[in-house]
Amino acid sequence: MAAQIEGIEWVVILIIIAVLLLFGPSKLPELARGVGRALGEFRRGRMEIEREISTELSTMDARDMRVRVEKAAGALGVPATGRSEMQLKLDIARAVDRAHDEQVVSAAQAMGVYSSGSDVTRLKEQIIKALNV
Repeated sequence: MAAQIEGIEWVVILIIIAVLLLFGPSKLPELARGVGRALGEFRRGRMEIEREISTELSTMDARDMRVRVEKAAGALGVPATGRSEMQLKLDIARAVDRAHDEQVVSAAQAMGVYSSGSDVTRLKEQIIKALNV
């Protein structure tokens, strides 16, 4: 029983016939190389754009983290000026243990880890976990 050709197969066959008629069999390898190069160039361009986007997003995340850390430091009474982000994170981790409950709640809100109903001990753990120290 012969296989029937349906749908998109006809289109592919017609394109191949048209290419053979237009360019001839001698130009076909050259045409295939050109298409291959174009596809490779397209892939390289796409990868470069994806890399730039991911770099920009990570930079934005780092800036956002610095802002959250500074807000948490302010809530805990830790001075933020003149300190690197890592120093600030370490100071927050030390200060969160001796902070009052209201300060811990404010710091958790600033870090984006606050959830109503959580006890203060759990909030302290979440703050330290969010600091990644």
